[in-house]
Amino acid sequence: MARAPMAMLCGLLLFAAGCGGEPPARAPEPANAPALPPAQPPPPPEASAEPVPAANAELRGQCEAGKNEACVSLADRLRDPEPPAAADHTTAIELYERACEGGLALGCAQLGLMYQDGLGVAVDPERARDLYMRGCEGGAARGCSRLGSIYLAGFGVARSFEQAHARSEAGCEGGDGLGCANLALMYRNGDGVKRDPARALELARKSCDAREGRGCTVLGEMTAAGEGATANPTLAALHNEKACELGDGRGCGNAGVAYQVGAGVAQSPERAAQLYGKACGAGEQRYCDLLKRIEYKALRTAESLGLPPPKR
Repeated sequence: MARAPMAMLCGLLLFAAGCGGEPPARAPEPANAPALPPAQPPPPPEASAEPVPAANAELRGQCEAGKNEACVSLADRLRDPEPPAAADHTTAIELYERACEGGLALGCAQLGLMYQDGLGVAVDPERARDLYMRGCEGGAARGCSRLGSIYLAGFGVARSFEQAHARSEAGCEGGDGLGCANLALMYRNGDGVKRDPARALELARKSCDAREGRGCTVLGEMTAAGEGATANPTLAALHNEKACELGDGRGCGNAGVAYQVGAGVAQSPERAAQLYGKACGAGEQRYCDLLKRIEYKALRTAESLGLPPPKR
């Protein structure tokens, strides 16, 4: 790999992972703007003529018959449908509440996310914390992981690395990738634990293998920077693209940087712009700015050649 693209990649990713130096002091998202990924990826389409309505009707029938797991599955579909405009957060909340009150810990954990992100209700950090706690203590690994996340970020609670580590570890050991991603960040940055890049890389890989977008992003950033292993920009780009596919905006932005400078992939401003657009849409403002720069450069180039402006 040529030095120039790698050097440019380091410059553009300085805010994310750095190259050949210390990682950023704070990788978790700020407390006033938590960016936690969805609890589950959207379900794949089925083969029937009207798969989503049919599947939803079946789940609704099972939920009404007292199967709390079906209530949660239906609520997940209504919270994160395709297209997003079809979301029904009000009904999702009702279903999560039904499952939670019916004794399903995962229902409590998923309901906590609605209060954390303000989906169908006003943002309520204390309510979110209480529901995550209820979910975690009831045996839902996802509840433990999200509880770890809010302690790591200080969202609605006093920031506590001890609590963040304990809760995230419980989530990770319970098979939830978000808990592993939280731990990876802590070992990467030395937050409440001794900095250990090798351990952080191992946890990030475990998280990514569990299809947790943020884990894939951390894995991509560390692989690009050579933290815990030899730098591999090609593999880093693959990890970040996987993170993007799983809904992590920062992963989309990191992959966009790779395509913009040609680090580990063929240089493609068009692909970079597409990925920056996804990152921007996910709330990653820094990539909105990079997208504007690419669009401005494309416009100036078209004008200089007497061509019509590029389509957005």
